[in-house]
Amino acid sequence: MNFEQLDRTIKEIWINEIQKDYNDDMILNEDTLKNVLYHHLRSHLEKSFELNSFVIYTECTKYGFSTIHSRPDMIIVEKDTQKIVAIFEIKYKTVRNSRVEGAVYYDFDKVKEYINTLDSVHSKCNYYIAAITLGEYNRPNWLDGRSKWAKGRVNELIAYEPNETLSFQVISH
Repeated sequence: MNFEQLDRTIKEIWINEIQKDYNDDMILNEDTLKNVLYHHLRSHLEKSFELNSFVIYTECTKYGFSTIHSRPDMIIVEKDTQKIVAIFEIKYKTVRNSRVEGAVYYDFDKVKEYINTLDSVHSKCNYYIAAITLGEYNRPNWLDGRSKWAKGRVNELIAYEPNETLSFQVISH
């Protein structure tokens, strides 16, 4: 399994497919963002990799998540090894929701917990925070260099409005 190719595919989906779907008014909230991301992941995984080499779960409670009382929004599991290769936390927030920052940082806390709890079993796993934040609340990224726990593991798939146009970016830590 080429984990670099999977990582590159995920990032290309964010920049190309998710951005197009957003511009075509196909993403209305967090659930539709999760749905279109799942659709594109499934389609690309079937094209780029052996058809049955991965399975995608949403809100999964297997693979150790029941012991930490938290469920990621989506995971990708390599079928042969039963190892998690990608974990996603997904957010779609507007300025009208006054808890934008807290909601996104809560997902980062969950990712940090996943790394601390599951890393010994799923060491090849990459973590993705997919966050669309709309309105005047503009953050080009959420983590900074002080977040050493994220180095080499966490990827921010972000979209924000710096100039009334939604900008899609990927930041790998």
